[in-house]
Amino acid sequence: MLTKLKLALLISAPLVAGATTYAIAGDGPGKARMIEKFDKNGDGKLDDAERAELKAAFQARRAEHRQAMLARYDANKDGKLDATERTAMRDAVATERFQAMDKNGDGALSLDEFKASTGKAGWDRHGRHGHGRHRGAGPDQGMKR
Repeated sequence: MLTKLKLALLISAPLVAGATTYAIAGDGPGKARMIEKFDKNGDGKLDDAERAELKAAFQARRAEHRQAMLARYDANKDGKLDATERTAMRDAVATERFQAMDKNGDGALSLDEFKASTGKAGWDRHGRHGHGRHRGAGPDQGMKR
């Protein structure tokens, strides 16, 4: 029988591969940086070996992030986050994001503070959040400015 961790890895592997493929297929500075970093033979594109290295780097970064989250939020030190620990993590992350957006520290977000922070979160690209693959986000359904 598969453990929850093995099941999670099986489920997440295609997601990592998909994110890697999406990152490579996209245009813009992100793609250029990735090609520059992983294109070992300098031909301007990623072959199978270079793509495998990119995928391994994404997986290593994800594992590193997971370890950091466990170190920070795994209160009972059992190597996993239970529902209470996940709730604490979500609350802490939301609080940190809010505090980063609230530049003047008054506990409220002005429209200017919100607008200033949205570019950092991915709202600027393509006129909508991130890659636009969210439900209902077609080419003409982005956030209006």
